[in-house]
Amino acid sequence: MDDDKAKDNWFGDWAAEYDETIGKVERHHNLLDLVVESSYVKDNDNILDIGCGTGLLALKFLQKSNCHITGVDSSQEMLDVFEGKINNFGLNGKIVYKHEDLENMEFGEKQFDIISSTFTLHHIKDKYTMIKKIYKMLKIGGRLIIGEIDLDTTGDIRDPKRLMRIMEYLKIEFSLALEEGGVNAFSRMYDNGKKHILNDGEYCVSFTQWEKICQKANFNTINIKAVPDFEWFKVLVANK
Repeated sequence: MDDDKAKDNWFGDWAAEYDETIGKVERHHNLLDLVVESSYVKDNDNILDIGCGTGLLALKFLQKSNCHITGVDSSQEMLDVFEGKINNFGLNGKIVYKHEDLENMEFGEKQFDIISSTFTLHHIKDKYTMIKKIYKMLKIGGRLIIGEIDLDTTGDIRDPKRLMRIMEYLKIEFSLALEEGGVNAFSRMYDNGKKHILNDGEYCVSFTQWEKICQKANFNTINIKAVPDFEWFKVLVANK
């Protein structure tokens, strides 16, 4: 099984309980709220949500404004959960979604007012190529919003200093997952933590690195905000 299929299967297996594990963790919702707040979304904006998953962010955008959302995700199981929400809330006219490999997704140039992505872009190996593609898909004056972990996992996986840098974050992540999401959430995040340590489908970079990538892709007026009371989670807003 290749790496992409293994990653999709891992998320597919998580889909049924995603909202009951990570979806119960307060700081996760705080980051999503900060993404929406920082986007300055307005009525009739066209939004692309990369790695939309079960639709947690998309629903928050629609609570804020009368916008239009296109969601794309590589996990059909995640999208099946999202589809149930769309049908239950009668949002078929506001949300469309695509099952597609994120690195190969294709949309027209200057199509979106906002492109958002939360806890997804760290899975992309070639981050600059992805950010450059996003730049082309945004309208002039459009905004890229990245919500991610401010964690640098680059380097030799045999380096103890690298391991300790990652573990400083993970020990907090594990504790909060157990406290707020219960044993199932802890189990999922423990499994996910090992993937971060081994760079097994997880390729986190710091927000200093994200800023440099966005600058290289010709974005301007880049701002970074931390989630209140949890500095590991940050939101980057890059304007075209």
